[in-house]
Amino acid sequence: MALPLRELYLDALELFTAEALAASDSLGLPSACEGWTIADVVLHLVETQRGNVIAPLAQGAEPIGPTSERADLPAVRAIGAWERTAREAMAVVDACDDERARLLYFPTMDLTMHAWDIRWGIARIGLAERLELPEPLLAFAEGLPARIDQDAVRVPTVFAPARPVPQGASRTAAIMAWAGRRV
Repeated sequence: MALPLRELYLDALELFTAEALAASDSLGLPSACEGWTIADVVLHLVETQRGNVIAPLAQGAEPIGPTSERADLPAVRAIGAWERTAREAMAVVDACDDERARLLYFPTMDLTMHAWDIRWGIARIGLAERLELPEPLLAFAEGLPARIDQDAVRVPTVFAPARPVPQGASRTAAIMAWAGRRV
């Protein structure tokens, strides 16, 4: 049975936070996002979670939507900024009503995909294994192709063009290849 979106979001928030903290000594390594370091990915999530979760749910602001923006902070402050952002996001999500919780769809996807991107950066040099998404988040991610406009997401601020799925790839690797990641 699929988890409610609020629970999926909180699971994705927890996953991303764990990956960011695990990579805190490797912030300068490349991530799976072309041209971005792990610190860039963390700072991007600071920006998008503030603009798509905290401001809309706490203040009624309009979500900023997909963006390639990164918080204007030095890389060395990325983890502290993320930890504050994660605490604030958790608090506003816990307090939001079910009607506002529908805004969590994109932020859940963003957290899930970028958790994988961070792990990719440390796995490629042998510091960790590749991330296999937990089943509820994997099922959520695998449902993306059927729920979103394919043409609208193949833009620099969302997904690169789909890549071929390597023979024998895991379900996680397959959905990440669909999302344009190098697997």
